[in-house]
Amino acid sequence: MDWQSNGKDGIPEAMSSLTKLLSILEYFEVGNAFLTAEEIVSRLGCSRPQGYRYIKELCSSGLLTRFSGAYSLGPRIIELDFVIRSADPLLQLARPVIHDLASRVSCDVTLVKLFGDHLVAIHHEQNVQTPGITYSRGRPMPIFRGCAFKLVLAYLPTSRQKQFFERYPEAVQASTLGKTWEELRADLKKIRKSGYATSIGELDAGSVGIAAPVFESGPNMPPCALTLIVPGPRYETSNQQMLVEIVQDVASDISDRLNHFPEKAVS
Repeated sequence: MDWQSNGKDGIPEAMSSLTKLLSILEYFEVGNAFLTAEEIVSRLGCSRPQGYRYIKELCSSGLLTRFSGAYSLGPRIIELDFVIRSADPLLQLARPVIHDLASRVSCDVTLVKLFGDHLVAIHHEQNVQTPGITYSRGRPMPIFRGCAFKLVLAYLPTSRQKQFFERYPEAVQASTLGKTWEELRADLKKIRKSGYATSIGELDAGSVGIAAPVFESGPNMPPCALTLIVPGPRYETSNQQMLVEIVQDVASDISDRLNHFPEKAVS
């Protein structure tokens, strides 16, 4: 494949092909976990032979697998997930602290991270006293809903905040944040100044979320959101400010551990 030949918009043809190939993985989601070859080719908008070649390559690498005439994500994804769980410095440092927090307050705790426009829990510490949580590890969260999204959005550069505002107008109008750009900016500034965000029943009815930022050491990286999920009735009878301070203290502890994590440990 010629890396110097140009495709659309001046993008090297080989890079364009790689992007198309990898974009197939984005078509698989909850409620749409199996796709036929025809469905994949149709979404790609490429020729049938080219689409089938992409599918074959992904199957050969284990990223896709064939099942009953359709395709689903393959076992290589599971292997990669194991590598992440085993070697990610953020998870290595955060898991024991999060486990301690969940045990101490008898609530579920999630650690949420932004990938592109997707906000996903990368770790979920479950507690038997907390009702079922819909958005556990790996399931993308809705845009402009929940304390984790509000918190992460508040720490993004203004230009990135405006991109979200302009790209998802319906989600903005349905949210509890400001409906105009000026109102939204004002709300986000308040969240950033306070250092935490809350949401009541926005992701799961009857649950309250409290999120505080965890700062990774990389430059210009948005923070993760450490989120405590509290049953609504318990939240109403608790010392709410104390809960906020507990989450903030633990988030700060994880941030400090990350900043002092030796580089040689990940080399």
